[in-house]
Amino acid sequence: MKSMLVRIIICRRGCRLRPTTAATTWSRYALVQVAAIAAAFCVSCSHSNKAAEEHPASEQKKVIQLSDEALKKAEIIIETAGPAVLKKTIKLNGKIGPDEDHTAQINPRFPGIVKAVAKRLGDEVKSGDTLAVIESNESLQPYEVKAQINGTIIKKDIALGEFVDTSKTIFIVADLKTVWVDFSAYRNDADDLRVGQKVFIRTSESGDAIGSTISYISPVGAENTQTTLARVVVANPNGQLRPGLFVAGEVVLGEEPVPLAVKAHALQTIDEKPTVFVKNGKGFEPREVTTGKHDDEFVQIKAGIAAGEKYAADNSFRLKSEMTRPQPGEEE
Repeated sequence: MKSMLVRIIICRRGCRLRPTTAATTWSRYALVQVAAIAAAFCVSCSHSNKAAEEHPASEQKKVIQLSDEALKKAEIIIETAGPAVLKKTIKLNGKIGPDEDHTAQINPRFPGIVKAVAKRLGDEVKSGDTLAVIESNESLQPYEVKAQINGTIIKKDIALGEFVDTSKTIFIVADLKTVWVDFSAYRNDADDLRVGQKVFIRTSESGDAIGSTISYISPVGAENTQTTLARVVVANPNGQLRPGLFVAGEVVLGEEPVPLAVKAHALQTIDEKPTVFVKNGKGFEPREVTTGKHDDEFVQIKAGIAAGEKYAADNSFRLKSEMTRPQPGEEE
């Protein structure tokens, strides 16, 4: 088509037409029609190219459609944008121990030979339960060693036929419905700690946080580690906090409410700009946002998303991957 148009132009500029005849008249008419078709084709191409420039491929595939099944399979969690409280925190490492205010160390009342052991390590006991029977060396009469509180036997150091005296602790019983968590704070962090501050405790990265407050800060430091002890008393009704295990703690030093925020892991970087995937019908629309202050959990949003809008929080990186994946017919 283009070659025909070129020939027409050359002819119009450089050719001397012969006197008009019926044949030449028909030829001129045909050439005019071809030129009109070619011009229309060029105009159509121009409009198509202009539309492509105004609406690039990135915008044409802007909304990412996902079925309910695909959404569930991708484990994408949807949250609602709204107010949040940003926290200034410090992180500490700690260790769980029995609540020593609810712990009993049990020693023999008289030295003698162990004749019977009634309980094992880990047994639940009640106050007054018999733990062992010892024959006194003085009276040669057996007597019972009894539990002094309700709780769990967390230490047992006694064996049948063994000689024991009054200085030996043969059982330790602890009520594990509450436990102590002792955190070690280095000097820079210890200066910011106060009794009554909120603490969130995690036994694992994926576990839910357990909330409590600092109940005690040691007035002296540990010479060997150069740390200060901060103690938290924690309710433990389900027994999930086991003495001897290490935990992570987050102490809240201050709080600041913000009018609009999203979860921190909802943000993705696209074209070097912070982006949130906003729910749009059955799909997700990548929305550039302006961020403000943040903590480990939330990021303040100043522009780009409105309160009440739903967005992809957990696993939003999978939407970014889907967005940047080459579509059928596109070059990688």
